[in-house]
Amino acid sequence: MASDGESVVEPVLEDLDVRKPAVRVARAGRGRSRRSLVAIVELAGGVANASAEALRSLNAALTPEAVAVGGLRASIYVGLRDGNVHFFEELARTSGRVFDALRGPSLPEDSAEVPDTESVARWIDYQRLAQLVSVEMKRTSVIAP
Repeated sequence: MASDGESVVEPVLEDLDVRKPAVRVARAGRGRSRRSLVAIVELAGGVANASAEALRSLNAALTPEAVAVGGLRASIYVGLRDGNVHFFEELARTSGRVFDALRGPSLPEDSAEVPDTESVARWIDYQRLAQLVSVEMKRTSVIAP
């Protein structure tokens, strides 16, 4: 027993042998810390990919052929414009992956659906409901004159 008045909680029996694959998988999949770490890595990698895509677009617009045709100023403008578009497109894809990583385990698809009113209405016994309502109305009319 603890001397400071705290209740003693029995330890949860679990296999602690990390050499076993089942234990490693169970521990790795636990908690928000792993999901947060995956989300941070996805975000960092996504920003790096988005930056790389933007710089590739700028680089493609600054080829000697493109500069010769449109001039340096126009090529820089086109490169920055296209790079900006590619950056934000890649960042949007990254954002989706980050939110998926933070969501955690998903519920089965059947439990996420809300049943339509027609399927619920099929299960209601309207005859029995009407009888219960009439009994309740008779009882309340007798109690309150």
